[in-house]
Amino acid sequence: MRSAPCGIFNDCPPISAAERAKVAAAIAGADSFTEYTWSKDGQPPIISWDSAFDRLIEKRTALLSDLTKRGYCPYPWAILAALPARRRLSDFFYWNQGSLPSCSMHAASHAAQGAVLTDMFLGAPLVYDALNPIYPFYRARGGNFYGGLSIYETAEYVNRTGYNAVSEVGADNTHAPRDADRHLDESARRQAAIVYLEDDWTDRIFRAAAAGFHVVFGSYTIYTSSRIDANGVKTGHKTTRGGHAQSFGSWRRIAGEEYVFITNSHGEIYSRTSEGDPPNGCWLTRGQVEEVADSFDVFGPPFIVLPENPDQTEPSLITDFNPVFPKGFRKEA
Repeated sequence: MRSAPCGIFNDCPPISAAERAKVAAAIAGADSFTEYTWSKDGQPPIISWDSAFDRLIEKRTALLSDLTKRGYCPYPWAILAALPARRRLSDFFYWNQGSLPSCSMHAASHAAQGAVLTDMFLGAPLVYDALNPIYPFYRARGGNFYGGLSIYETAEYVNRTGYNAVSEVGADNTHAPRDADRHLDESARRQAAIVYLEDDWTDRIFRAAAAGFHVVFGSYTIYTSSRIDANGVKTGHKTTRGGHAQSFGSWRRIAGEEYVFITNSHGEIYSRTSEGDPPNGCWLTRGQVEEVADSFDVFGPPFIVLPENPDQTEPSLITDFNPVFPKGFRKEA
């Protein structure tokens, strides 16, 4: 376990002993994916990563692999760009937390938005809306900005209370929302089921990303720039140290090297390339994810979000959008 840093990012606190015990109890009492009902008395469950969830991972991975081979791009930025107007209430994805210590909830919003877009790509009759991180963050902090939220506090809040959509509360994510409590009923319609990654962190992150799931985590290792590697992929380069939450999602493989995409909440700090991936994140190799995961034990288990989405369309047998890869994107041979 690495020691605490003296970095410039320090807005995601380590997990406390009390929270660690609560996470352990939540994992021990989690529902199997084949047995749980989506909402028990209005409450989405904590789901176990068991053999049933493994089967779901394998099924979704196979579906995404097939669609990718047919030329469709499974990444959130491409899916959003391809959505027709009637399938979206917001037209942006990435948030910048500015100087607020709200990284954990920003990471959870990015993860939930990515989950909704992936489900739409796989045929779910949903309508996309961005999720404003400041409302759940401000309420979870008790109506103040004095300090960040732990990974456990963030998971607990989006599971039990929920998110707020931009179409409901607007897109201001850097000022105290005076009407935060007036939107609790709307939050209750946007809760999320949670899957904690208890162990085998790097392997499970790659498996989850390959299946189109998005993972929220806290770490002391933060990539602050990018460079092009030998495979022509924009990967993380320089790092700094500090307590910071981000999310993983999206997977690719080139020349036998696997990558997952990491999304930050500090704006366009990474390079733009002909591959079309956004400057709000970069790709990491297994070795780089291992470095990031080295301090997961300090911050508590990462988690996958499976969000509710009340915005839906009529089911259809025909997909009405086709996200494609940019011309410069490098695919696995």
